Amino acid sequence: MSSTIEVQRICQYCGNEFTARTTVTQYCSHKCSQRAYKAKARGIKVDASKQETKRIRTQPMEVLKVREFLSVQQVSKLIGCSRQTVYELINSGKLHAVNLKEKKTIVRRSDIDRLFDRPFVRTPKKEPQPVSEFYTAKEIEEKYFVKYGRLNSIIKENDIPKTVHNGKLLVSKPHIDRYFKQTRSDVSSIIDWYTVEEIQHKYSISRDQIYGRVYDNNIPKQRVGKYVKISKRHFDELFEIGV
Repeated sequence: MSSTIEVQRICQYCGNEFTARTTVTQYCSHKCSQRAYKAKARGIKVDASKQETKRIRTQPMEVLKVREFLSVQQVSKLIGCSRQTVYELINSGKLHAVNLKEKKTIVRRSDIDRLFDRPFVRTPKKEPQPVSEFYTAKEIEEKYFVKYGRLNSIIKENDIPKTVHNGKLLVSKPHIDRYFKQTRSDVSSIIDWYTVEEIQHKYSISRDQIYGRVYDNNIPKQRVGKYVKISKRHFDELFEIGV
């Protein structure tokens, strides 16, 4: 015996209102019912694919967790930090490592576990000392050969104290001097380097002119084998401002 009731419902597939014969009818037509079924089946397949992708992605991490010896890159993946941070831990003595070959540093998994056994010691926060000496932006640009835009980035990235007086930007002198002393002498964070020959070819200047600019402007450099490498970013910045 067919139902004689009529109720207004909303199709759960197309969203249109329709007259149904029961209070539990979900779709307005056979077409919507079929499309909903296919969409549900497709969704199940998509979810299964995502789970498979997730499983494959986590496989390398599971392998790393059971390895006894790890490279620096593998350590960085395992503890979720950069390679540079791992090297800093090694150089500071906090993480033990062994150099098997040139450019081949190995860390034991047990040493990583011991690294996290150390209690965290919070360093008491020092009260900031009042700043009494300032540079104007122009003085910093002339002394350290940086553009105004780059100077603003340095101030923001390093929380360097600043103020405005009579419409001029004033920046803490000791903080700026300390920043450039550290960055111009610490080469560990520099990635891109020029050889002297590459600078000669790019800028058409002599070796004496290159070394003169390097020494006059305290541009970071290092010796690798028989080659002298010069910081690409610092040397390019020098030419951008016409020095």
